[in-house]
Amino acid sequence: KMDILREIMIAVLIAVIPICAGFLCDAIHKLAVKASVSAENERKKYLIQEIDNAVRTAVMYVNQTFVEALKEAKTWNSDDGEKAFNIAFKTVIETISDDAKDFIIETCGNIDKYLEAKIEEEVKIHKYPF
Repeated sequence: KMDILREIMIAVLIAVIPICAGFLCDAIHKLAVKASVSAENERKKYLIQEIDNAVRTAVMYVNQTFVEALKEAKTWNSDDGEKAFNIAFKTVIETISDDAKDFIIETCGNIDKYLEAKIEEEVKIHKYPF
């Protein structure tokens, strides 16, 4: 009687173990995918913050070291606006990492146009800080 019960238990275990292993492997795979997506989202968030901080810092730097002096001297003109933009753009390009540059190119296609828009946006925020 014990031998029959033992044989039945072994047969059940032989049938159940692969099924459970399949579920376990599937669950592990789903967790790995979720962790990978989470890590990628964290990476993207970090790169966006890096770019935003670089743009903000560059605009403030140019404003403090170039723009304010010309405006106080009442010598500011449209050519100076272009110079100020170019200084800010160059500062951002030199400041951000290659990963951030690659991220901009991958997501937006054109790094120059993207940074131009971000710099202009930041200038407007500082010009009209409501």
